[in-house]
Amino acid sequence: MSKRRIQSLPAKPSRPFRGRRLHQRRTPEDNVRVSAAWVVERTLSTLSPSSVFLDSALARCDELDHRLLRELSLGTLRWLRRLDHVIALASHRRFEEIEPALRAPLRVAAYQLLFMDRIPAHAAVNEGVEHARRLTHRGGASFTNGVLRRIARAPRLDAWPVEEADPCRRLAIEKSHPDFLAERWIERFGEHGGKALLEANNRPKSLQLLAFRDLGGRELLAETLIDEGVDLEPSAIAPMGLTVRSGNPLHSEAFRRGEFYIQDEASQASALVPRPRPGERVFDAAAAPGGKSFTLLAVEPSSKVVMADVSPARLFTVRRNLERLRRSVPVIAADAGRPPTQRAFDRVILDLPCTGTGTLRKSPELKWRISEAEIGRLSRQSLRLLEGMAPLVAPEGFLIAITCSLEPEENEAVVETFLERHGEFSLLPLEDQVDYPLAGWIAGPGCWRMLPEGDHDGFTVHALVRRRQGVALAGAEKSVSSTPRERPEDSLNRLEMAWVGFSY
Repeated sequence: MSKRRIQSLPAKPSRPFRGRRLHQRRTPEDNVRVSAAWVVERTLSTLSPSSVFLDSALARCDELDHRLLRELSLGTLRWLRRLDHVIALASHRRFEEIEPALRAPLRVAAYQLLFMDRIPAHAAVNEGVEHARRLTHRGGASFTNGVLRRIARAPRLDAWPVEEADPCRRLAIEKSHPDFLAERWIERFGEHGGKALLEANNRPKSLQLLAFRDLGGRELLAETLIDEGVDLEPSAIAPMGLTVRSGNPLHSEAFRRGEFYIQDEASQASALVPRPRPGERVFDAAAAPGGKSFTLLAVEPSSKVVMADVSPARLFTVRRNLERLRRSVPVIAADAGRPPTQRAFDRVILDLPCTGTGTLRKSPELKWRISEAEIGRLSRQSLRLLEGMAPLVAPEGFLIAITCSLEPEENEAVVETFLERHGEFSLLPLEDQVDYPLAGWIAGPGCWRMLPEGDHDGFTVHALVRRRQGVALAGAEKSVSSTPRERPEDSLNRLEMAWVGFSY
């Protein structure tokens, strides 16, 4: 052995270890499959979004492994129920009876065997067994080995059929959704529409970008990113949107220069209902992380936007995005349930709290947290926020309620109750207020809904208009504030100055 080789060996510990033999434990960044299992386990055992753990794992692994890590983590979460079904059949026991420490390694390895042709079966099996050995004991590793080898001998979903008498429950297992979501969507959209929605939620989510008209629009941005090795195509529904087909725009100089924002094309489209008007005064009441305001500025740069949010942490995200995009926009800390100013706006946007059933492609873990009882649970909070923002809407101005939910309890029911209490508002007819092709998603009076399909998520928008009615306006004016009146600009400036550390 050479002197160079001897010097490269790790130094021996200064004192011997006693007791049971120690095995070097690997952290999530040591192996992409172990990292994926860690993301899955932590996501399911906490109430945190999968992005929290995925971003942490991505930061600690090689850039070349990022795509694989994303697919393993999010793919396993998307197909969780179907994977559990296959694992139960292969193990000859109910999934709930399997040792908890073994579940994530089994799920990630089973996903590779059933959904990823380019990964050799022996690699998926061996890594799953080795991971199980480190997490538990020899018996757990032996069990994992037997289960994965049975799946590897028949690595096709049709080899592990779902034998359920109830057709809806069978479909829910096959498409990896909770029973109640499958039932309610089939009831609302029909068998064909409900099945299509379940299938759409299991397709990987494409990365989409928002370009800015005052920076040359999406054509110039596409040319810039193509030169940096990113393959894109224009969005068919969002005028400033681009869909990434290959490459990583987050590592581009264009990203560092603030020439685009990451945003789903349906989210972009929802901000354009109704179409923005030049010079419009806009109050984005629950702005973080900023997407709706950025879309309005991207399409209509003359928009005069004020961004607000109640969460300091989320406002910090807004500020970071504004700094990267090099945009000068007022930012204030405010609760949307209480009018923060007497200033009137032409458009007040409110992202209502919801269960997010339109974004299950991007956040598949939500499927396993939503319950029948929870849908609509946030409706009282949504109603409070709408009523809080109503006084800020100018006569003939718009109050826009947006959710990433498809459920009527979180959309139509909230708006109907609000209209019953506030006669000065009515639903805005959208036929002449929405440009092609967005007009194709008008779902009823004042309602616009896009279901998840193609490359995008699902969103629902309700557009309300404040009528010029003397009695109604007088009541609204009275509800603005019981404190001595002040100039609108003074009120807004006072709130902005109160939020120490934020600039615009």
